[in-house]
Order: sequence, then structure tokens, then C-alpha cells
Amino acid sequence: MKSRTMNLVVFAILVLGLAPFSFGQLQAQVRNPQPVLGYYDPATGMFAPVQPEVQVPEASAVAPTTGTITFKFTFTVKTAVPKPSVIVCKGTAGINEQSSGFATNENATGIATLVSGTTYSCTATINYSWPLTSASTDKIFLQADASINYVLQATATNGASVWPFPITERSAHPNVATISVPPNGATTTENVSITF
Repeated sequence: MKSRTMNLVVFAILVLGLAPFSFGQLQAQVRNPQPVLGYYDPATGMFAPVQPEVQVPEASAVAPTTGTITFKFTFTVKTAVPKPSVIVCKGTAGINEQSSGFATNENATGIATLVSGTTYSCTATINYSWPLTSASTDKIFLQADASINYVLQATATNGASVWPFPITERSAHPNVATISVPPNGATTTENVSITF
């Protein structure tokens, strides 16, 4: 019996001696308040934390390139101009800047006035303001359009209404030029001569 009692005493000492170590397993795990984001690379067995994004300041706004393009049309009209009719002129300026991706086409129109005999004049003006990053090497594509237009009025068969039908008698669409972007604030005049 002595040996059995001795075994119980040794067992009790072992249990009481090791008990603090086993209770330590029950203690709450302290978590990292800020987990580290990243990824595990199975090829190397390493954990690589994700690098924080670098805040890049926004690019400063590009100062616009401004100016005026004036199309001055001179028409020599040899075609009979029906009454009532108007001669319309239109100028187009287009740019496609590869460095920034900026592209636009701008238009302006005008109505021709009789100068003398069969000569008419017309002006179309484009005031532009473009955010160009490489204005010194950019090109502007210019085009002119003109037409003789009149309105034909038709009365309904019951006589209750009148319908206007716009008709183009003649038109022309010459390419004017390709020019370099003028200095900032400059006025550029393009002379266009058309014979109808």
C-alpha cells in the first residue's frame, strides 16, 4: 500500500507542478491590432507584405492654348441663285494631340453678303481654348464648307398647312490647310475662294 500511496503522491506533485503550464494554454491569444496584408509565395515559402500605395500628387492642370481662327470666304457666283436663298459658309478646325489624347473638331458658320456684281463675302470665326501639352509640335487641320441654300414651300392638298423644305442648290467642301498651332493668343486668318 505504501507504494500505491507513494505513486499517488508523486502523481499529485506532477499534476500540481505541471498545472500552471497547462492553464497557460487557456489564456486568450493576443491578436495583432493591425494585421499585415500580403501574400504567401509557395515557390519560396516566404510571406511578402503588400507595399502601401504611394500617393502621387495630381498633375497640375495644363494652361490652355487660346487663339482665334478666322475663315474669310470670297465667292464668285456664276450659278443662278434662286430667290429667296442664302450662301452659308462654315469653317472647321480639328486637332488630335497624340501626347495627351486630346482631340476636338470645332465649327463656325456665317451668312454671305453681296459685295458687288457676282461677288459675295462671308466670315466664320472660331475662338478656341485647348489644353495642349505639346502645342509646339501639334498640327491643326482646317476645312471649309459652303453652300447655296433656299427653302421651297409646299402647301398641303387640303390647303390647311404649308411645309418648308430646305434645299441645297450647290455646295463645296475644300480642304484649306494643315497649320502649326499658332502662338498663344494669336489670330490666324485663312482666305478661302470658291466659285459656284
